[in-house]
Amino acid sequence: MTKFFKNLYRLLSIGSPIFIILNYIRNFLPNYKTKKKSKKIENIIYEKFQSVNYNEKWFCNNLYYLSTNLKNSKNVKNILEIGSYEGRSAIFFLKNFSDSKITCVDTWAGSDEHSSVNFELIEKNFDLNTSFYQSNNTLIKHKMTSNEFFKENHKYFDLIYVDGDHSSDQVKIDLINSWNALKNGGFLVLDDYMWWYYKDLKKNPSTPINDFIKTNISNISKLVVWQQVIIQKT
Repeated sequence: MTKFFKNLYRLLSIGSPIFIILNYIRNFLPNYKTKKKSKKIENIIYEKFQSVNYNEKWFCNNLYYLSTNLKNSKNVKNILEIGSYEGRSAIFFLKNFSDSKITCVDTWAGSDEHSSVNFELIEKNFDLNTSFYQSNNTLIKHKMTSNEFFKENHKYFDLIYVDGDHSSDQVKIDLINSWNALKNGGFLVLDDYMWWYYKDLKKNPSTPINDFIKTNISNISKLVVWQQVIIQKT
């Protein structure tokens, strides 16, 4: 619960709208202590997963949350992922949505928080973990920045997962580009809403995410705020 109150304090410190804070409070208890439920899903999905550090399974903590909040989404076929790392999230989305395809965009070079990470090994693990999906063309890999990808992209997607460069300026750009490439009725899933790496709290993802929600609230039909944010476009 200590983490919950720290997050509330930080959200208030950056001037988060009350309706977003209340949304977070409402979704906190249903997702509090759900690690065991996420672990069951993890054991099924990632039986032979390769990782440089098996203790760093940040995405796995959200498995129950995502499975629950996206369980009635039947028309997700074309998925875009910004930031793929070793492939955990890509594998989850492909397994969660039958007959779907995913486009994975990553530089495999890291950003500010990755100064000590060997990204040659990270990318190698991604290729090993997703080799089956790459071989049958249900996963398409693009090694480039998200900005470069969106300049070339002409497709629209049913779901876009944003977990790339976490600096506020880049998050803002990724949100705008992703929204423009998202179909009506599609889902935008934003990772690390409660990620507080930078000492200046407003430089973290929560501030541009808040601004984005406020700007586009009239075009949002579903909003779920927790450690990740789920937005459905009207």
